[in-house]
Amino acid sequence: MKFKAFIKAFLIHTCIYSTVLFSAAMLFCLLGNMTSFATASYFLILAFCAFFAAANVIFAKSNLSIWWRTIIHAALTLGGFALCFLIRYADIGTPRESVTLFAVLVSVLYAICMGVFLAVRYAKQKKAEAKRYQSVYASTNDQKRR
Repeated sequence: MKFKAFIKAFLIHTCIYSTVLFSAAMLFCLLGNMTSFATASYFLILAFCAFFAAANVIFAKSNLSIWWRTIIHAALTLGGFALCFLIRYADIGTPRESVTLFAVLVSVLYAICMGVFLAVRYAKQKKAEAKRYQSVYASTNDQKRR
């Protein structure tokens, strides 16, 4: 993938993800009767969206094998999540056990979602492969019968 195409896809994905997460955060503030949302939280959401966008663009458009793309996607997604959210809440007095438990739950949820995605992708590939299959001997057997 060319650098210019990567940057364009990265910026588009970052804008989409950040718009969705900012809207969800504002809705959460409105429903929770919160009067403000910390500016630092906006930057953390934007940073996480950048990590997630980079992971998705690399996963979708890279020429690497599916296993390397999955490893890179997991590292960027879970690493971005840890840097942007877990470190923030670990500093404000949240007990370490709850932050660790939350990190483990997010990792397990990620593994389940990626496992389902890869299983569906594998099944689709096998189905497409079966449709493309043509017997080598079918044409010779048909000629012998005539």
